[in-house]
Amino acid sequence: MKKKVLACILCVCMALSTGCGSSTSGNITETEGSKTSEAVRQEELDNFNLDGTLPIVKDPSKMEPIKIAVVIGAESTVPTKDKEMTKKIMEETGIPIEWQEIPADGSAEKINLMLTSGDYPDVFWNGISSDMAVQYSDQDIFIPTEELITQYAPRLAQIFKDHPEYKQGSTTPNGHSYGFPYIEEMHGLVLTPGPFMINQVWLDKVGKKMPTTVDEFVDCLRAFKEAGDLNGNGEADEIPYALEFGNDDGFGSFDSFYYFTGAFGMADSVCSGNPMANHLRLIDGSIKFAATDDSFRKTCDFFHDMYVEGLIDPDSFAPSGTGTPLYINKLAQSTAVLGAFQCWTPRDNLVDLNVREEYVPLPRLTGSEGKCGNVLNYSEMQDTSMVAITDKCQYPEVIAALVNYCMDPEISITLNWGAIGYTYAKGDDGVLHFNLDENDNIILQNGWQYFSEQRNNTSPTRGSLAVLNEYYDKYADYTWDAVPILEGQRVNGKEECLEEIEAVPKMMLSLEENNKLSQIYGTIDNIVNAYQMDAVMNGTDDTSWDKFKQDLKAAGVDELVGIYQGAYDRYCSFAD
Repeated sequence: MKKKVLACILCVCMALSTGCGSSTSGNITETEGSKTSEAVRQEELDNFNLDGTLPIVKDPSKMEPIKIAVVIGAESTVPTKDKEMTKKIMEETGIPIEWQEIPADGSAEKINLMLTSGDYPDVFWNGISSDMAVQYSDQDIFIPTEELITQYAPRLAQIFKDHPEYKQGSTTPNGHSYGFPYIEEMHGLVLTPGPFMINQVWLDKVGKKMPTTVDEFVDCLRAFKEAGDLNGNGEADEIPYALEFGNDDGFGSFDSFYYFTGAFGMADSVCSGNPMANHLRLIDGSIKFAATDDSFRKTCDFFHDMYVEGLIDPDSFAPSGTGTPLYINKLAQSTAVLGAFQCWTPRDNLVDLNVREEYVPLPRLTGSEGKCGNVLNYSEMQDTSMVAITDKCQYPEVIAALVNYCMDPEISITLNWGAIGYTYAKGDDGVLHFNLDENDNIILQNGWQYFSEQRNNTSPTRGSLAVLNEYYDKYADYTWDAVPILEGQRVNGKEECLEEIEAVPKMMLSLEENNKLSQIYGTIDNIVNAYQMDAVMNGTDDTSWDKFKQDLKAAGVDELVGIYQGAYDRYCSFAD
């Protein structure tokens, strides 16, 4: 039955206007001699290896090139067809590809224009967001992929079997999937904020042990404030603790207010990667809005007390406007000025090596009603439709087989981080090791100045792939620049948090749900951020707390919770 459904899809695709370059298939037409369209189709299929063996296309000259659009960033200067991983893909699979590059700046608008005008390619290598997949799901532009995965992408099918949350999370409200995902597991790296750090040198100077409770942490901050010139630069520039209120960037690392909410009862979190799910918690199958829980008010009172004592950087209340908090710039100085902070990448933010060595991760702190730490409403399946097939493609099974090829562990790893000979060197042990210099930095070639530049010029911006936790040490090293992030998170209590706190999964919402959320979420977010900042500066009382909850209710917070509850119930219904 599945083969019949796919055959129908393929027949429809062939009947549509120009696909994969023309309405013919490799110069063979339906009117050639006495051949029927079925005979022509069989000749095409005979030219393919669809069982996982290579090449996928035996004779590329017998088919028109497949037109694939790829979004390229500003750092990408090498033509896509000439990138090492692109050349490897085309050589090993035999698939003839005509790459169409779309600059990343304004790419969403450009792609939407292509889709609405009908002038779009056979395949999008990237650029199709989950919301786009849903938006066009009723217009028959994108081909459903669940049957293709079952028949021609067994590696992905097995991943979905082993990780059903990825299959559920890539299923649209109508029950179909429209594309192939990008999965990057890194032991939960993006599922919790970055490391919370404290200055060990300052602790030693003020005679304090590493704090283990919230009260001990505050006591250390007081000692930092009272000690005077801890950094020895002759200036009174020491700041006990810095953050930026209302900033949900950096995987929720910059507004570390939320790190403390769990210590007062209910852990809350924010994350710009899934912003309209900010403040939501999943408890026993029910969606809750954590910012209306008493723990949120208690956290505000806790921060108010620190603010009154002068323990918080005054710049914490001043949005930078760039997404990067002002305190991050202070970390880049040649002298340590902060006692404690949270950020995503201490390795990059603490530029001076001597300053970097002063900081260590803070252990998970215990509060009056729980422990610090939170989990983000995010997913290690960061894109659901990284490769999407349109109705113009005559060879959807070839693209599915290409995805299966890309799901090979070594191919996925090098597509993601860069080619062998550049990012990696293959060791005698068969493991891909990073090409590092004596300072543990990637060795850059061809005049490239940054790892991201080398990465983007040796690989065609990822595509559909999967890097799983079990690949590390077996196929490749764990990403070298993420090692200190993960180590810091683990000291902060990452593993306990992931075990104890259930996040709201990243789900495919309907067009109507997204439209409604976009109407109400901005107001709700503003209300929470305004109350948070005011309460920290001025304290709370019953009147202002009740008004805060009433304002949220009037703004539609119950409707927001209801939308996510319905989406979650639907998400659960997609489980096998």
